[in-house]
Amino acid sequence: MTGRRGAVAAVLAVVGLLLTGCVSIPDSSAPQPIEEFSRSQPANLVPVPRNGDDPETLVRNFVKAQSDPASGHKAARRFMTAGAGKRWDDQGPMTVLRDVQVLVDERSETAVRLRLTGHRTGVLAANGQLTPADGDMVIPLNLTRDAKRWRIDGDLPVGSITDDAQFGASYRSAELFYADRTATHLVGDPRWMFGNTVDPTELVTGLFAGPGSDLSGAVGAMGSDLELRGPVTTDHDQVTVNLGGVSDSDTRNRTVLAAQIVWTLASAGIRGTYLINSDGSPLVPERAEGWTTADVAAFNPDPDSSDSDTLHLVRAGGLFRVGDSGVKPVPGALGAAHDLRSAAVSAGQARVAAVADRDGRQVLLDGPYGGDVREITTGGAITTPTFGASDDTAYTLVDGRPMQWTTEGDAPNLVPLDIAAVTAVDPSPITSIRVSPDGVRVALVVGGKVLLAALATNDRGVPALTGVHPASVGVSDPVRAIGWGGRTTVYLVRDSDDAPVMRISVSGLPASTLVSGNLKAPVSAVSATRAKVYAADSRGVMELGTSASSTDQYWTSVNGAETGTVPVTPSG
Repeated sequence: MTGRRGAVAAVLAVVGLLLTGCVSIPDSSAPQPIEEFSRSQPANLVPVPRNGDDPETLVRNFVKAQSDPASGHKAARRFMTAGAGKRWDDQGPMTVLRDVQVLVDERSETAVRLRLTGHRTGVLAANGQLTPADGDMVIPLNLTRDAKRWRIDGDLPVGSITDDAQFGASYRSAELFYADRTATHLVGDPRWMFGNTVDPTELVTGLFAGPGSDLSGAVGAMGSDLELRGPVTTDHDQVTVNLGGVSDSDTRNRTVLAAQIVWTLASAGIRGTYLINSDGSPLVPERAEGWTTADVAAFNPDPDSSDSDTLHLVRAGGLFRVGDSGVKPVPGALGAAHDLRSAAVSAGQARVAAVADRDGRQVLLDGPYGGDVREITTGGAITTPTFGASDDTAYTLVDGRPMQWTTEGDAPNLVPLDIAAVTAVDPSPITSIRVSPDGVRVALVVGGKVLLAALATNDRGVPALTGVHPASVGVSDPVRAIGWGGRTTVYLVRDSDDAPVMRISVSGLPASTLVSGNLKAPVSAVSATRAKVYAADSRGVMELGTSASSTDQYWTSVNGAETGTVPVTPSG
């Protein structure tokens, strides 16, 4: 287990700080060994047994010590008798628990029988994927005492456990970046790793091991022979990565590989000039002096763009843009319309889609931003459209059926999505679909719950939703609306007067509530950027700053957004 989960653990605790509440962790695929180079484990992240510990304290610290996967959970085995430690099979995922209790059932001078109880918040797979989990867990334990100390005896369940506080203190979150199927955008694959800091060798080794099961059909595969030869080294601002098995000689494909490595390291705070070699020579001869993030800026997963922060409003049946000079109708047909009910703007603000009420039917419209629009289809009910990373591909629900349309060429091409994987998880009606700005991840509302999926292509060449799994646990009320706030965060509106807006991270953390001050129920819609979230309440549209540098404590009203107005953000 050590070699496997040791490579699975270290990333930004910042993600955990952004989301309040206990840590949540989900199911994932079968463990894969991904660690090839040893590294020293950080000290003092887990407790050690002390002779004076009573049984309850010993068990609680034993739970915390299991968070350290090093050397076959050596830290945790110190709390056990020699026989129990030898019998314990620690292979498998780690379950994270909240509300851990130690209940003593029987006690004598030399033996204690007790139960460890807790509520699952998630499961950490050996590859570092955190997926939500739910339900109570009860583990019976026996303790024995020698002349000086208590130790855990008897058999333990397969795998390991820890509590949510310990997980938050000893694990870090980072992203591995994989190219999408077009090899033009990078898609983040969050992983959780043990330790105080992020190990660059660990990151690149994890990257080469391939994406998690939820993304495996939606992103490009790493080369089967690709390997890391030796550890990733850092010397001041120079980061050296030596590769082997790079069989593709195409410069474009090698640049995509470099972009994956560079952005995986840079996003984890390992910055500098990246010397990337293949079999002893520069990966790309023109980059013999090294790569910088500027050299692969076209692949930046979080590009700076003022367009992505622009707020639009569907107000009085028309589409309006909010700017420094106030609220003004957008140019073209949609700005002059009076029958719109919802709209979407692409990330680059090149295209716009909208739904209009006409002659007792709902009509899906699409066209260039500020220009004329054309009819894509009609239906009894069409949900708010959504773009992803591309201006020419968008999605919606038409009478409950997820649809994709593309606008390349003279006529739009409208096709239904294969939703077999969604139905297998939850056959309930799909009431909302929103595509992430990365163009791959998809958030769905199914039966009032939020599911995450990925856009792929099935064996018949049909676009499909794959890798479907619950987005989070802890959302007990039915969900009314969802929206992306960047590519890693989903905001939701639930059917509740108490903190109706919540936030979910794709990293597997549990949902957290946003402040509700100044919001007036009911809240009907949500849209967001990386720095702000907008909600439509009974009075109009309210906004809340969510960036780490300027988190608001109260919602404030958006000028010019009266009752019934719907907020619209690019790819939000």
